[in-house]
Amino acid sequence: MKSKFLKNLSRPYPYLFHTKRNLIIAFILSIVTFLLNYYVTQNTLPNNLSACLTASIVTFLSILFFTELVPIVFFTAEIKENWNTVREFFFTLGILISIALFQNSFLYPFKSHMDSSFFLSLINTFSYVILVGTLPVLIIIWINYVIILKENLRSIKAYNKELEKELKQKDKEVVLSIKTNNVNETLILDLTTFLFAKSEGNYVDIYTKNLNSVDIKPYRISIQKLLNDLSDYSFILSTHRSYIINIKNIRRTSGNARNYKISFPDISHEVPVSRSKFKLFKEEFDKYYK
Repeated sequence: MKSKFLKNLSRPYPYLFHTKRNLIIAFILSIVTFLLNYYVTQNTLPNNLSACLTASIVTFLSILFFTELVPIVFFTAEIKENWNTVREFFFTLGILISIALFQNSFLYPFKSHMDSSFFLSLINTFSYVILVGTLPVLIIIWINYVIILKENLRSIKAYNKELEKELKQKDKEVVLSIKTNNVNETLILDLTTFLFAKSEGNYVDIYTKNLNSVDIKPYRISIQKLLNDLSDYSFILSTHRSYIINIKNIRRTSGNARNYKISFPDISHEVPVSRSKFKLFKEEFDKYYK
C-alpha cells in the first residue's frame, strides 16, 4: 500500500509553467483576491478599497516573483523534463505561501488596529493558506493530470492507428555518403533501413533494420553534424538532444502525462521524445501519415 502511494506521488506530470501562463494565472488570481477581500472586509476593515487593491497587486507580483525567479535559479532542464505530481504540488503550494508572505508583509499596516504582532499575523496567514489552499491544489492537480493523460492517450491511439496502415507511397531508395570525424571512415546510410541514431560521447550509434534483426554500428561523428547532413529529409528529425529518428520506420508510440516514447521493429530500446521536441515531432508525423 505504501509503495503504491509513493508511486502515485511520483507519477510523471508535465511542467506547464511559462511566462504567458504565469501572467494569466497571476492576473486571474489577483482579480479573484480583490473581489473576495472587498466582499469580506467591506464592513470590517478601514481603508477597505486601498487594502483590497494592495492585496490584489501583491498577489499578482508575488506569483510572478515565485514562478519566474525560482525556476531560473533552482530548476535545470533535467528537473523540468522529469517533473512529477509531488513536485507540481509543492511548487503550487510554494506559490500560495509566497502570496501569504508578501500579503502579510504589505497588508500588516492595514491591520494595525488589531492587537497582534507581525509574527503572529504571519503564522495565522500561513496556517490559513495551507489549510484552505492544500485541498483545492490537490484537486486541480489531479483533474489536470487526468485531462492531460487522456489527451495524450488519444494522441497515441491515433498515431498507432495511422502506423498500422500501409504507407501511402514507398519512397525511392536513398543512400547517402556522410563524412565522419575519422578521415578513414565514411558513413553509408540507407534511409529506407535507417531506424534511429543515438549519441554516445564522441560517437553516434546508427541503428538500421536488416531482415528480422537490427544492426548497430558506432561512427565517430556528432549527433548535430549528422542531423545537419540529413536536414533535407523532413522525415528525419531530432526527438531528443541525443537522438535522431526516421519517422517512416516507427512501429508504435507510448507515453504518459509528461512524455512520449517511440518503438522501432525488432528492438526493445525506446527512443524518448523530449517536451521541447514534441510539437515538431507531432507536426512531422501528421504530415507523413495523414
